Amino acid sequence: MTGDVNLPATLLRAAAEANVSVVLLPGRGKGNGVNLFPYLESNLKLRIAQYRAYFDTEVCLSLARQIAVAKIQAQSSWLARHNLSCDFSSLIASGLRAPDNATLMGLEGNVAQKYFAKWRSLWDNAWAFKERNRRPPRDPVNALLSLSYTLAGNHIGQWVNTYGLDVSIGFLHVPLKNRPSLALDLLEPVRPWIDEWLWQQVHDGLLTPKQFTRGDGDGCRLDKSGRKAFFAQWFNCAEPWLHVPIRDSLAGLLRTLRKYSYPVE
Repeated sequence: MTGDVNLPATLLRAAAEANVSVVLLPGRGKGNGVNLFPYLESNLKLRIAQYRAYFDTEVCLSLARQIAVAKIQAQSSWLARHNLSCDFSSLIASGLRAPDNATLMGLEGNVAQKYFAKWRSLWDNAWAFKERNRRPPRDPVNALLSLSYTLAGNHIGQWVNTYGLDVSIGFLHVPLKNRPSLALDLLEPVRPWIDEWLWQQVHDGLLTPKQFTRGDGDGCRLDKSGRKAFFAQWFNCAEPWLHVPIRDSLAGLLRTLRKYSYPVE
């Protein structure tokens, strides 16, 4: 949902009972989206394993490394498919040896800067994309990235919820109030796939730079025609496109948690 929309309690209850998550997008490009995930009581054993893994420093760090490295590998693969030379091997090796989450997040930021510096060459100058920015985004590409990441994070959160995991307990992203940290963890390796999907859609003519509005306080946002085109394509094409990377990202986590689980009486 985006903008000022009144939702009756009966609708939210029906969504929860149908295991449908709801994402409330900020109306003016500021702040974070709010995710409403239905609560499931399934798979208590797996959820307890998640808590145990989080409080085990070694396991938690291992999972954080796994997430960060998977993202860097995906970034490298997509750049290579576009014949954009990059060598992140030393950074991947550093990620596998990172002593803590702060080091991993710093490494991830370093790689992201290098990645977007090359990725921008795929975009026509009319899109005015120079670097990653947000809150609010200052150009059409960043507006699309922020919106897509938010929608994908909500979709991933619903997958997490379906497996009975606690979406608030992450390993790379530490738990914070009102933050779906585990969904953000699993989103990281999926982001390069989102980037590629967006580029393909724009390259095929889905949107033009003229379908965005710009304001000093609001940043850059899709206009009405742009929203209509984007959301139709997202729900029809993007979520099926992202099924494989989301499944793979979640599978890596589940393999570790299942090894770490114990019988629950």
